[in-house]
Amino acid sequence: MTENVDIPKIKEIKTRSNVERASLFLSLIKQDSVLLDQLRKKEHGKPKAIRWYDDGVELTSPSLIQCQEVVSLLTYKHMIIVIKESSPDIVCDLLPVLLQNEKVKSLDIRDTQLTQDCISSLCNLLANNKSLLNLFLTNCSIDDKAVADITNVLQTHNNTLLGLTFNNNPRITSVSAQSLSELIINNSTLTSLQITDTSISSDGILLIIQSLTINKNIKLYLGMKDKDTCTEYHDYNIIKDRVIFL
Repeated sequence: MTENVDIPKIKEIKTRSNVERASLFLSLIKQDSVLLDQLRKKEHGKPKAIRWYDDGVELTSPSLIQCQEVVSLLTYKHMIIVIKESSPDIVCDLLPVLLQNEKVKSLDIRDTQLTQDCISSLCNLLANNKSLLNLFLTNCSIDDKAVADITNVLQTHNNTLLGLTFNNNPRITSVSAQSLSELIINNSTLTSLQITDTSISSDGILLIIQSLTINKNIKLYLGMKDKDTCTEYHDYNIIKDRVIFL
């Protein structure tokens, strides 16, 4: 029978701010071989949650020790990071490490409930990030406040990101239409915005696509349910090559 190991230092990590979590956790792991051994014992027998690719890595329901080992093995070739079915705490721990790594060009978070703490940490990091090119937040319980926070930082502090995805987030409502419209108008860097499977109404979609007549460099990806709304827009012919229905 495996002894139940208490790891008080992990509790210390959880009391810190999101930005401090990752660096503290990594420093503890590097300095404390006993802690590393304890965490590995807890992982024994669990299915592998890590898939490595030539240009990136995919983490599914990762544990703290798995995240630490992935971070320690990242090289200049690993530009794409995919995180699936994770806990909010794990994401908050990973965000500072990943977004302070200039080699990471694409961050894809899926099927993970992102809390407001996660969103706040993400926004703070995006404000200073000069390397991330694509951000995917798919089925992440993103709501209107999160959209407002992210679009605001992309308008005021970030001119690097090229692609932004909010797919399959039904808590995004028509309230976000104004924020998304302003993002399209005021951000000259973004070239792709995906907002399929949200709860944005037809009026909200119309407000968003109108902004494409001002910003002629961005492509907008919408759901098939929005096609009739868009094709009936009086200036649709002007923007039709930049509206893609998925």
